[in-house]
Amino acid sequence: MRFDPQNESLAIETILTALRLGINYLDTAPGYCQDKSEEFVGRALVELTPQEKEKVYISTKSTIYSDPTAEAVLRRIESQLKRLNKERIDFYNMWNIMDLEQYRRIMAPGGPYEGARQAKEQGLISHLCCTSHASGEDIARIVEDGAFEGITLGYNIINHTFRQAGLKAAAAAGWGVVTMNPLGGGLLTRDEAKLEKLKDEPDSSFIATALRFNLAHEEITVVLSGMKNPEEVKANVATVNSLQKPDPEIVQKILKRYEALGEAFCTGCRYCLEYCPQGIQIHLYAQMWDQVRMKLPEEAHRIYQIYLGNEERWLQGQRTTDCTECGECEEHCPQRLPIREYLDKIGHFLGEK
Repeated sequence: MRFDPQNESLAIETILTALRLGINYLDTAPGYCQDKSEEFVGRALVELTPQEKEKVYISTKSTIYSDPTAEAVLRRIESQLKRLNKERIDFYNMWNIMDLEQYRRIMAPGGPYEGARQAKEQGLISHLCCTSHASGEDIARIVEDGAFEGITLGYNIINHTFRQAGLKAAAAAGWGVVTMNPLGGGLLTRDEAKLEKLKDEPDSSFIATALRFNLAHEEITVVLSGMKNPEEVKANVATVNSLQKPDPEIVQKILKRYEALGEAFCTGCRYCLEYCPQGIQIHLYAQMWDQVRMKLPEEAHRIYQIYLGNEERWLQGQRTTDCTECGECEEHCPQRLPIREYLDKIGHFLGEK
C-alpha cells in the first residue's frame, strides 16, 4: 500500500525485488495506492515464470462498506482475479472488522461472508480469512466461531497488550496469524534519538528492532511491512534473515526497554468510547495527534481525509468541537493520556476549531 501510484515501474521493480529475495506473501486490497495496488501486483506476476508464480501467495480483501452483499463480494472477486492475473486468490479477507456488531453483519445470511464462502466452493479462493482492528477480546470471540482460517491484525510494541488475547486465541486455534503495522503507522520510525535507546544489539536501527519484535513471536506466521522501493525491501529482508527462529526472550527484552522509556501513545483500545457521552471517536483523533507530535503531520492529514471520505464508518458525525471536557475519557484511559488536551490540539490542527 506504500507504492507511488504514479510510478508503476518502481512499484513492479519493488515487488520483483521482494520475490527474488525470498518474500512469498503479498498483501494488497482495493483502494490501496489510489486503487492501483492490485493492478501493480498483477503486472508484476506476469513477469514471473509459471514455476516462480506458484511460489507466490496473494492476499486481498473486500469490505462490507463497498461490498455489503454476497452478490457484491462475488462481483468483487471476479474483478480482482482479472486485476491480479490469477485464476485463484490464495487468501481472501473480510476486511477491517472493527467490532462484534460489524462482524455479525458480515456473517448474516446474504452478507459478505456468504459470498466469499460461495467463491471458495467455486474454487475462486483457497483460504477464507479476515482482518481486524478490534480488541483482543473481540478477536478471541471471532476465533471461537471458527468461520475463518487466518487473521491479519494490527500488532506492535505500542498496542501489544490490547491485542494479546486475540493473537493467542488465533494461534491456539491453528489459524495463520498475519500482523500489520509493526512500526505503529510510522510512529516507531520517528524521534530516533529517543528510540535508538531501545535498539536490540544485532539491529542497525530501532526500525529493525520493531520488526524483530513481531518476528520473535511464536504465534505470528507473517509480518507485513509497507515498502515503497527496493532499498527498503533489502533492509527488511536483512532484518528477517538475522533472526533464526522465534524467541520469546527477545520479545520480553524489547518490551522492558520500551516500557522504561515512558513514552505513551494511543493504543486504539477504545475504552474511552464507552464513557464519552458525546460519542466522539476519541481514539481516531488521539492517534492522529500522535502522528502530529511525532513529526508526521502529512500522515495525520492523509488519514483525516480517509475518515471524512467514509463518515459512517469512521467519525460517525461527531467532531472535536462536540467535546464538553467532562473528563470521563481520561479517567478510563489505560495509558493515562491527556485526552482533552489532545482533542483540543488536533481539533485546531485539522481546522475543526
